[in-house]
Amino acid sequence: MSELRFDPLKKIWCVIASERSRRPEDFLVKRIPESHGNLSVCPFCKGNESRSGQEIFSLKDTDGSWLTRVVPNRYPAFRIEGDLKRTAHGMYDCVTAIGAHEVVIETPKHHVNPGTYTDKILKSVFITFRERVNDLKKDMRFRYIMPFKNYGMLAGANIEHPHSQIIALPVTPDIVKTKLRSALEHFQMKERCIFCDMLTQEKEENSRIVYENQDFVAFCPFASSLPFETLIFPKRHSHCFSKTDDSQMSSLADMVREVFSRLYKCLENPPLNMVVHTSPPVVKRPSQPGYWQSIEQDFHWHIEITPRLSGIAGFESGTGFHINPVSPEDAAQFLKGAV
Repeated sequence: MSELRFDPLKKIWCVIASERSRRPEDFLVKRIPESHGNLSVCPFCKGNESRSGQEIFSLKDTDGSWLTRVVPNRYPAFRIEGDLKRTAHGMYDCVTAIGAHEVVIETPKHHVNPGTYTDKILKSVFITFRERVNDLKKDMRFRYIMPFKNYGMLAGANIEHPHSQIIALPVTPDIVKTKLRSALEHFQMKERCIFCDMLTQEKEENSRIVYENQDFVAFCPFASSLPFETLIFPKRHSHCFSKTDDSQMSSLADMVREVFSRLYKCLENPPLNMVVHTSPPVVKRPSQPGYWQSIEQDFHWHIEITPRLSGIAGFESGTGFHINPVSPEDAAQFLKGAV
């Protein structure tokens, strides 16, 4: 029988539809073909640096060649130039789209995908995320900074070359606010981090854990909205991704490589999204003197990796509930076996 499960972080219900249970091979219709693009015209390939825009940041290898590059998005949703203005349009609110929209070119190599990333590539990407987040946090106009990756057209990517993005926003997204409030409410009631409590329960049950190393744990959440949704938590409590040191970055690279590799083997190169959810910049604001005051104790940064295997239909759009045909317990077992 199907089961409704509640996500205590996002405050949403999902339907685990065990009667519709499907195996990984049932999702292979959306497989992404291996890349065979024309490297001479790819703006992100080595040698074509002048085509990708003015470099904001780069991470160098020991021989001086670049490992990652950060450039402005050519078609930004948010622009850093201008003044932040909040205005009313009758009963509606408007805010100027001040922010930042950067592209992280993850590697000089064109023919790699998440399933074939190395630890070196991933460590370089996450160090680049860290450095850019730390720099963007200096701008007082930004309320939230989010590194994320889209892979495959069904997940929102329109360029083959391995890349991700970083967006800085003048507002805090509602989904992030909900998580922040959930964490704060739990902390006020129990004086414990809700993420740490979730991690303790996942380790005790051990039915949804996909992979674990020295510093991180990956698991399919109890109330997974979508098939094979995977969360990555640091084992040690930390509210801020950008405080992660290089040693932990090596562990994070190992963790994400394992998850990507298992999804690749299990689902044969699926489209996916990866989002790094970290705490917002803690800035004293006259209108909100207690703004996220206990955030260092109650929030816990994390990564969401979501394969895009099914669309949104009327039931989902009308209720906000998602029907997931693969239980997180089954998904975790499938991924554990894809070694």
